[in-house]
Amino acid sequence: MTGMSAHTDADLLTPAPLADEVTFRNGLAKLASGVAIVACWAEGRPRGLLVSSLTGLSTQPPRLLFCVRKAAGAHDALLRAEAVSVSLLDEADRIEAERFATSARADERFNRSGWRLDGGGAPERLGSLAVFAGPVRSRIDGGTHTIFILDVNRAHARSGDPLLYFERDFRKLA
Repeated sequence: MTGMSAHTDADLLTPAPLADEVTFRNGLAKLASGVAIVACWAEGRPRGLLVSSLTGLSTQPPRLLFCVRKAAGAHDALLRAEAVSVSLLDEADRIEAERFATSARADERFNRSGWRLDGGGAPERLGSLAVFAGPVRSRIDGGTHTIFILDVNRAHARSGDPLLYFERDFRKLA
């Protein structure tokens, strides 16, 4: 068999080595993504954080998923939350994104004038490019992160350009 390599059964059972973490993270930095604030109520107060790993999962039924690092300050609150909101940020929201990107600024979050903090649902960022809200359907262990699947029972969107995250920095569309 010219041009073909012969594989033994042992070759097929041996897993390929995994990419090293630094190379993997550097590759992920090349993946442009929108950013959103995920928020919930915990012990009578709003909790939230910034995520860049989110995607629509299904239109029937409407679902989206997002991933949260287990070491993040709001991770455990999200694990216990019944309802969650995902507020997709626009290009004018860089300051808000920076506020939610680090737990060191947690006490600066949820300025009453920029948030809907009543109405019985999860906190929602006013003026967001889009907001999705509803109950968490599933929480899946994803290694260093938890994958959350949200059943969306409320959504709205407006025109505008998204805030993007690319090469470890916030960006605008060109």
